[in-house]
Amino acid sequence: MMFSIEKIESALKEVNADIKEWKYVSENPYRRPFAIEAEYSIANKLSGKVHIRLDDSSIYVLVISKDVFNWKDRTKDLKLKGEIIDAAGGLMWIKENDAEALKEDISYLLNYVSNISNKK
Repeated sequence: MMFSIEKIESALKEVNADIKEWKYVSENPYRRPFAIEAEYSIANKLSGKVHIRLDDSSIYVLVISKDVFNWKDRTKDLKLKGEIIDAAGGLMWIKENDAEALKEDISYLLNYVSNISNKK
């Protein structure tokens, strides 16, 4: 598990993300943790969480755009390595296969959001 976290942190740092401390999460305080997650932010463009399930090490990424637009309207245009699980408003959840796909998708989304900002 630690190796995966290190690879994810390295991937996020390569796209200039600031990463907060990893924390265990559970459905309520009385249940065992089912995941570990850390918040990230990048250049006043994107922020969100990286969420790793403890049972199968699956990686989910919450992407929050700082610009105001609806991800749901744009999902068909996005060319991501990961699978879009949900998108609504400025929020989008992506299931990633590995740290490299995470890095490529975040880099792609940064460029995508920058292009939207430049067109305004």
